[in-house]
Amino acid sequence: MYKEPIQEVIHLITTLRQIHSLSDARVHLYVKDADANIDLIKRLTHADEITPLPNIGREGETYLHHILTHWDKLARHTMFLQADIHNPREFYPWLNHYYDPIRTGMLNLGWSGMCDCEECGDRFSWWDNTQLFLETHHRIHGNDTACDKILLSYKGQFIASAARIRGIDKAIYNDLRQAIVDENSWAHREKFLRGQKDSMSAPVFGYTIERMWNLLLQCSSPEMAWKCPTLLSGTRMGGSIEDCQCFDPIM
Repeated sequence: MYKEPIQEVIHLITTLRQIHSLSDARVHLYVKDADANIDLIKRLTHADEITPLPNIGREGETYLHHILTHWDKLARHTMFLQADIHNPREFYPWLNHYYDPIRTGMLNLGWSGMCDCEECGDRFSWWDNTQLFLETHHRIHGNDTACDKILLSYKGQFIASAARIRGIDKAIYNDLRQAIVDENSWAHREKFLRGQKDSMSAPVFGYTIERMWNLLLQCSSPEMAWKCPTLLSGTRMGGSIEDCQCFDPIM
């Protein structure tokens, strides 16, 4: 949460808690507005926990902060959301249809796309000019593992299991967060920025983190790109909820 109207945040939390599979979910609200009345927000939203944070790094830094500070006590599933969700008309039906409280490992609740590992870019003029995606793929899967296509995530809203989050080295998350919060890091230098306007509260690197979640959560199969219907379409005839997510093994 930043400066979103409190009534909209209340509506979001209330609506989510009315979904059967989320009825007992805990709400942890991070507030990045230095002038916010934390006590008032807690009283009005009935959030279980509220943490004020400096306004640095967009939502990506907040998610990485949560993962790193809760590494050993992550919830079985965490839904990562901005206070102002994208595409609410499609978001709630998608969530209701696809989320499986037992099997879901990674479920994107926004848009998805695809790029080539070694030349990763998209139609929004974003470009991985440091080959960070390829490097991260090798850190996760090993240098000898081929990388052809990578699934991109958009909108910064998804559900991830604790097992899926901890499926990669914690250091990867820490390195990404350090690139955001260190104003002298490579992510804030001209070689990476290439003339783009950058600030600590709205870093260009934030757009890269937004696109990386499928890769980080080991759910980047190209097959999903053609099997899964669009957020607008919702479902497809003969489709399965497995088409749009990665399941964890049932232990």
